[in-house]
Amino acid sequence: MKATLAICSVAIALCTTTLRVGAEIIAGPITNPANGHDYYLLSPNGWTTSEAEAESLGGTLAVINNAKEQDWVYSTFSSLGGVNRGLWIGLHKNSANAYVWVTGAPTNYLNWGPGQPDNAGNVENAAHMWMPGSSVQGTWNDAPDASPNWGVVELPGRADKIVLSKRDRALVGIWYEGGKIERPCWIACTDNFLFVIPNNRVAVRAGFCADGTLFAPGSQSEWPMTVRGFGGFGSSPGSNPQTGLHGQIFKDKILWSNGTWWSRKPVEYGNKEASPGEGAETESGEAQK
Repeated sequence: MKATLAICSVAIALCTTTLRVGAEIIAGPITNPANGHDYYLLSPNGWTTSEAEAESLGGTLAVINNAKEQDWVYSTFSSLGGVNRGLWIGLHKNSANAYVWVTGAPTNYLNWGPGQPDNAGNVENAAHMWMPGSSVQGTWNDAPDASPNWGVVELPGRADKIVLSKRDRALVGIWYEGGKIERPCWIACTDNFLFVIPNNRVAVRAGFCADGTLFAPGSQSEWPMTVRGFGGFGSSPGSNPQTGLHGQIFKDKILWSNGTWWSRKPVEYGNKEASPGEGAETESGEAQK
């Protein structure tokens, strides 16, 4: 993978900033010789968050097609580094309350433990592998979405062969938080990965989710964005410090799930476009002179 970021000239100085990968990868890529797919192990989190992070890496949570694949995933990741772990996989309930794989693959192979899935408390909707040390180790159990387990990410091919799409590369360049010229942000890329860089210049890896939103995992320190009428990260509707942010893309704007927005061009009060160096909207809503 090339290390040089493809960014616009005004952001070249950011190359000296250490890139922080928001997906919180513990290990990988590790290749399964049976299918040639690459796998990552993620830090513990809820199922939805783990799946979003998997999609931002270009894959999904692992799809288990047969007993051989089950044995490889479990033996590789359940006690990697001497730590016993429960492992999220890509099996979850759909709107019809049926368990399906995130990729839509047929559920020809299942490895539920005794009496599972039981939907205890009517809140269990995602599948994980029991950790080593129990009588049901390796078998599958249904659990609440928010339960902390380690996600196993599966990429349908070699991780170093991923090439960004035209849709990814079209986002590269300088953006302006809230349309403010004094709040520049950037989207950058290598040959293989996309990065979102807020005004604090802390980069997080990003990617498109299945629903078409741009997902950027991260913490409050990585996403300090504020906008008049909204609080900081984690205090606005739609944001969560454990899940990062989703961005809806509308032509030359990105509308983030915490209520902030980025624009391709800086704007003055009243949404009039401003050229670099001209007046930009202030916190009071008045244009600078």
